[in-house]
This record gives sequence, structure tokens and C-alpha cells, in this order.
Amino acid sequence: MHKVLSGVVLVLIFFFVLPEQASMEQASLEVSFQDEQLEQAIKQILKKDENAAIMQKDMQSLTLVDLSNRGIKSIQGLQYASNVKYLDLSNNKIEDIMPLKPLTKIRELDIADNQVASIQDLSTMTDLEMLIVNRNQISSIDVIKQLGRLHTFEANDNQISDITALSSATELTWLQLNRNQIAKIQPLSRLTKLKNLELASNRFSDLSPLKPLSKSLTSLNIGSNRISDLRALEGMTQMRALSAENNQIKNLDPLKKMSNLSSLNLNSNLVYNLEPLKSLSELHNLYLEDNRVWNLDPIRNHTFNPAQYDTGAIRYSLQLSGNYLDLRSTTKTYQLLNKLGGDGSSQLKAQRLVIGSRTAYVGERSFALSVAPFIESSRTYVPIRFVSERLGSKVAWNQSKKEVTISKGNTTIRMKVNTKTANVNGKAVSLDAPLLLKKNSSFVPVRMVSELLGSPVEYMVSPKTVIIFEQK
Repeated sequence: MHKVLSGVVLVLIFFFVLPEQASMEQASLEVSFQDEQLEQAIKQILKKDENAAIMQKDMQSLTLVDLSNRGIKSIQGLQYASNVKYLDLSNNKIEDIMPLKPLTKIRELDIADNQVASIQDLSTMTDLEMLIVNRNQISSIDVIKQLGRLHTFEANDNQISDITALSSATELTWLQLNRNQIAKIQPLSRLTKLKNLELASNRFSDLSPLKPLSKSLTSLNIGSNRISDLRALEGMTQMRALSAENNQIKNLDPLKKMSNLSSLNLNSNLVYNLEPLKSLSELHNLYLEDNRVWNLDPIRNHTFNPAQYDTGAIRYSLQLSGNYLDLRSTTKTYQLLNKLGGDGSSQLKAQRLVIGSRTAYVGERSFALSVAPFIESSRTYVPIRFVSERLGSKVAWNQSKKEVTISKGNTTIRMKVNTKTANVNGKAVSLDAPLLLKKNSSFVPVRMVSELLGSPVEYMVSPKTVIIFEQK
């Protein structure tokens, strides 16, 4: 019986002591690096002499490792840093991240600004909470399916088009995918904990998948996409910062109830009516360069505080360059812009014609019309001479032919009364409504102004007003 027990004890010693001894022996082995820059960086972190060897036990002692900006090409040897939790490999020349596969304890990983094409080797990092892979060559993010604890993911400037894997990343609160190739954002509808979302410079137009995020989103960047409709953002009352520059947005009504909105960037859109912003009292940063804004009254009670860059130059928190404001020194608009502390250089001209009124406006300057604009057969008619001349065209009338000629640059347009055809540089163009003569004044449907003279036209309902914008 004693012999049997002795045998069992020996077996237990074999299974428990020998592996431990083997592990200790393995830890005492020297680590071989392929990249001298990596080896030297590790020695600095470990505070080892330049000629000293790095042992596996040294690597196992590492928990927080910053290897950014070291010119590293190969990370062979890092696989022994089995206890590392925070690893920064940004701004190097790394292509292969396979040596990271055994590092299953990592919580935060930054491999931005490298040459990585695949991140699939990160699938074992189930404790990963923050992953930054900006400016690489990544096209697939399927690995996200295995990273259930991820709350921060940045993958700007890659080659990502399919984001299906994100539908399972329900713990995400911070997501950046700027400058990729994303055309559909449906998988984002399940990310109801998202607070910060950046999707600038992609290829999508439909915002409806963002509706379920209305209770969480506080910051959204959808600039430089193909967006014209903001209705999916209605009800996002937690929103504090919205960037939607360089799209095709006209209507701001969906923003009316964003009472917490502090910063709004709508540069390079088609916005002309600021009335929906009137009640947004927390709005202190407003960027509306290159739109169609002609009236600042809706924001007259807002507060915009200019700041300064480090160089001393003024940084305006209200930017309105490239619009249609009448900024002659005697105008109310000029005085209001100065009061608000805004920047408004390079303005163009806008005409306003009220249906049924013989007073027309170019900016704040009023003009008397002989006949008021009118509606006939569901078409809005405006006086062609007044409109055309203020758009820089020359207008001539041939009484015998009942024909008007409009000339601007290399374009000549001829139209006869009561005909649905125009002659543009010698070519016949069909019209959906004819030129009309009323009290010796010729009138055209306002749509023709945009189609033939190339000037954008917008309508306001109360009072019924046509706004004609000088072509940019």
C-alpha cells in the first residue's frame, strides 16, 4: 500500500513540478528580435544596458508598453509579452501583426499609422476594450465579432466598405470610420450605447439606421457624404455637436428640438432658412460657409464668442463667408453680423420677389415693379427683365416679333410670347410653360430662371416668396 501511494506522489510531482520547472527554464531563455529598433525600444522600457540580453521573463514583466514612432518594421519577439494590457504601436512601418496573437490580456491597442492590411490575428484578444487602427490598409473588420467588450473603435482612413460585423459590437460608445468606402450604415442601428459617431467622407445617403440611437448620441460627424435629408435625426435631443458639411442639405427643421446643440457645422450645403435654429439657445458655434443664407434675423439673439488661435489670429465661432448676405455698411444685416461677432466675407446677391407684391428686393435694397409676380396654371411667373438684369444679363424686347432676347457671356436665349419653346444658342429647347405678356411686361415661369440662366431658386411659404440666388 505504501508503495502504491509513493507511486501516486511521484506521478503528481511529475505533472506539477516538472511543468513549473519547464516554465521557469523557458522564462530564462533569451528573446530573439528581428528588428533592432524594437529591441532597443524594449531595452529602454526595461532600463537595460544596451548590450544586455532580453529574457522571456523580462518580456513577461511588461504591462504598459509604448512603442510609437520608433521606425519598427517587425514585431517578432513581442509575443512573449504575455501580460501586456496597454500597447501602443502607432506611427511605425508594421505590416504583420501575427506576433500579437498570444497577447490575450490586452485591453487597449493602438496600431494606427502603419501598413497593416488584416487585423484578423486580434481575434484572441477577448478582453480588448479599445482598438485604434487609423490610417492602415484594412478592408475587413470581421474580427469585431470576437471582441465583445470593445467600447472604442477607430478605423479612419482605411478601405472599409462592409460594416456588417459592427452589428454585434453592442458595447461600443465611441466609433470613428471617417474616410472609408461605406455606402450602407444599417448595422449601426443596434449600437444603442453609441455617444460619439464619426462617418465623414464615405458614400451613404440614408440616415434612417441612426434613429434607434436617439437617446445616446451626443456627437455626430456625417460630413462629405451624399446626404440631403436630416429627418432621421429628429428627436436626438442629447446631441451637442453635429457636423454635416459638404452635403446637399436644405431643410433644417429636423434640428428644431436639439436643445442641447452647442456646435453645428453645415459648411458647403444648400441652407437658406435659419428659422429652425431660432430656439437653440445653447448654439454657440455655427459654421455656415458656402450656403444660401440671406437673412440672419432668426439667430439675432444667439451668442457667438470668437476665440484666438495660438498665432493670435481670430477664430470666428460664427462663419458665414460665401453666402447671400447684404453686407453694405448701411444695412441691418451688416450691423447684426458685427453684433454677433461673425465672419462674412465674399457675399453674392439674392433677389426676393413676393407673389402679388410690386416691391422686389435685392439684398435689403427695394425696387418697384410695374407688375407684381403672379401664379397662373400652377406656375409662378416673375418679370424676366428685372430678374435677368440683376443676374448680370442683357435683355432686349422685339415688339414686332413679341420676342425677348437674353444675353450673358456666350449664351443667348430667345423666347416668343405664348410659345413653349426657347432658342438657346441656336438650339430649340422645350419649356413646360410659355412666356406671357402682362401690361407690356414679359413674365416667365421662375423654374426657367434656374434652368436657362443657371441660377438656384428657392421658395418660402409665408409670405409666398421666390428667392433667386446669383450663380456661384
